[in-house]
Amino acid sequence: MKFNQYKPLISVIQPVFNAAHCLERSIQSVVTQTYENIQYIIIDGGSTDGTLDIIRKYEDKIDFWISRPDEGVYDAMNKGVEIANGDWLYFLGADDVLVNILHRVVPCLRKINTVYYGDVYWPNQNRVYDGKFQWNKLMNKNICHQAIFYPREVFIYYRYDLAYFTCADYALNLRLWGDRRFKFEYIPLLICIFQDRAGKSRLEMDKKFQKDKEYIVQLVFSNEMHRRNLRLFVQEVLVSVLNKLGIKDIVKRTLMQ
Repeated sequence: MKFNQYKPLISVIQPVFNAAHCLERSIQSVVTQTYENIQYIIIDGGSTDGTLDIIRKYEDKIDFWISRPDEGVYDAMNKGVEIANGDWLYFLGADDVLVNILHRVVPCLRKINTVYYGDVYWPNQNRVYDGKFQWNKLMNKNICHQAIFYPREVFIYYRYDLAYFTCADYALNLRLWGDRRFKFEYIPLLICIFQDRAGKSRLEMDKKFQKDKEYIVQLVFSNEMHRRNLRLFVQEVLVSVLNKLGIKDIVKRTLMQ
């Protein structure tokens, strides 16, 4: 689909499984958005608890939905990617609430090689997560998945790695940050109310990701680290030379930069 910079199509992809206790509120947050050019996709993993009754209740407002067993949330999201036609893809958990914000996000989505992200609210911890990221910040914690708008181009090259049980989105973000074809840009908007009950246990649950993370980080950020170390080395040499020349004012200004 040709990118429409004035009214891009946003594909909202929602993986669901046995979420009857919370899904209706989440669905309502999507179908009542002020921005109308939305493709709403629900991928259900074969729920047995009344979830399908809720989906059918809103069937006329959902562009596509399916219910069949899958291999978990990331498998469902990969299936949603295959169906999505949007210029931008956004993933929403079954118990999360999308703020009525898409009409304010869309004007920010200017570059189709850029991953845009904002903030989410964590009600359990009563705080907003987590501002602008730099590469060293991303090494230590992830950008919340429900804060991110991925350009369609991302999924020409990538899918969620099903080997990672709870952190495939983190692995994807790390790889994208190191991929020179893409950039990340922060937009200071609250995107979603994200249910944060899992907390740090999410990382602890994904033992394979914990095992692989150091390798992924080294692979992705080795160039960043090299440039940073080179810059520090050049600064140290410059300061040393200026000191020897007795040009103290220049040294002072250099250190303050």
